[in-house]
Amino acid sequence: MLADSRTWGLAAVQRRSTTDHVLTELRSAIVSGRIGPGQPLRETALAQTLGTGRSAIREAIRHLVQEGLVEYRLNRGAFVRLLSVADADDVYLAREAIEVSAVRHAFDRDEPLDLGPLTAAFERIVAAADATPADQPAGTDLIASDLDFHREMVRLSGSPRLVRAHETLAAEAQMFMHHQPVYSPVEYAADHKVLLDAIVRRDPAAPDLVREHLSLSARLIGGEITRLAEAPAGDVDKVTVP
Repeated sequence: MLADSRTWGLAAVQRRSTTDHVLTELRSAIVSGRIGPGQPLRETALAQTLGTGRSAIREAIRHLVQEGLVEYRLNRGAFVRLLSVADADDVYLAREAIEVSAVRHAFDRDEPLDLGPLTAAFERIVAAADATPADQPAGTDLIASDLDFHREMVRLSGSPRLVRAHETLAAEAQMFMHHQPVYSPVEYAADHKVLLDAIVRRDPAAPDLVREHLSLSARLIGGEITRLAEAPAGDVDKVTVP
């Protein structure tokens, strides 16, 4: 049975608000899983829920299609994109191309690196990891701090175009990151400490460490997507995460 849009926890948007407000609200609900994969996005129902016009909903959905979070189905309308292993692999392939190149270019720059923002992002990962129960997957705060760390890593390149290219993947990457399996919060933080230390030392192996880090994430997410797809309907919570 399809969920009613009133049950998704969307905050009402004032009528004077712009499409950006609607876009932010819908994007947040999708990447966090409050609006699940395969759910339809009905313009009339969403306009009533958010308290805005259908044109703002339509424009926000168009942006979400461009971001890869939503897809149009012929004669059926807009739906939250279904997650697939192939899509996860593709997102992480693109992230790898950008982030590995960013670290290499950062090391090639003939100037000191401003590591303050990267270090601060890592400290937020540690704080979020400390607040995450060992038997629970990464939550919103840990995922957000993780993505911020990688944003700051790309910014070290000094390339606005690499930064923009990476940001186009942010929402889609965040949606996939909400489908990680249970992973030790201590190890989660430690994995990022390895990257931070290598960058601080300007270790020539740092780009390879970034590649390995992203490859591990892609494998874990792909395995979780497969597990959920193969689990009997209504029995997902009973399946043990490897």
